[in-house]
Amino acid sequence: MLTTLDAPVHHLPFAQAVELSLLVDLEARWENLRTYQPDTVGMTSTLKELSQKQKAYEAFFAKLGTYNKAHKPAHVAELLLNNASRLGKWCWDMRDLVRQVQHDPQAHCPTHLLAKAYRWADRVADRMKKEHIARPTPSTTIPTAIQELEELARWCDNLSRVAA
Repeated sequence: MLTTLDAPVHHLPFAQAVELSLLVDLEARWENLRTYQPDTVGMTSTLKELSQKQKAYEAFFAKLGTYNKAHKPAHVAELLLNNASRLGKWCWDMRDLVRQVQHDPQAHCPTHLLAKAYRWADRVADRMKKEHIARPTPSTTIPTAIQELEELARWCDNLSRVAA
């Protein structure tokens, strides 16, 4: 099945790019909450945490349904970002998407998307027995987020070359 990101994001109509940028950040928020592990071993989720997960799930899947009814190819959740090559390509695509919508007055900094990218980068680094990429102070501006996605993509590209 094709995903929206199988097509170059810089060829998306502007309105679709804006919708997709919101969708992928909602997706990342849900995934980040879903995979969060409390620091204390054996600690169970609180009602507030479960409620946050449920709200994030509902917001993402509602937006996903709306987006997929309006646009082709459809966006499919759960991309495998489990190696440096895939993660690098995804980071480049996300950088291009965020770059495309950065001048929209409604655009927001994709903080959840960045957290997802760093979370996957940590997993890739662990799997390859490499050092984690340094995380700067959390981004609050779109230009900084674009720069971070580009740095993550380059880091992945370097890891891919080493692995090859």
